[in-house]
Amino acid sequence: MTTSPSPYARRARSFPVTVVTDKAALSRFGGRDTAVVHLDAPLHAHEPGTECIACDSRGNVRVLLFELKEKLNRGMVEPFIRVVVDATDARDTKAVADAIVPGRLPAFGLRDHAVARNFHLEEII
Repeated sequence: MTTSPSPYARRARSFPVTVVTDKAALSRFGGRDTAVVHLDAPLHAHEPGTECIACDSRGNVRVLLFELKEKLNRGMVEPFIRVVVDATDARDTKAVADAIVPGRLPAFGLRDHAVARNFHLEEII
């Protein structure tokens, strides 16, 4: 009897993600085999933990990585072998990295599990 893997299990091959927090280091990355995801700063100020949905989606690395994978699946982006997250404008770069590492922050839906299966944190610069 063959059992199928859990839908939450990590894929055999996932995309390495580099989180870049230093603007000078950002220039080292690029090329056709690298996808770059930009985290944008919030549109306006919020109390911690009370971000509106518009501001949250601009800086939510899980949302942006999920959307990148969906675009890849649909052929809307060139194939890539690595991802660079431009977190130079992020207020809390540790939270950006924690969102990529499975189990560090709670998963709020299938999207978060899909990111955990398809991407892994390689380094923070």
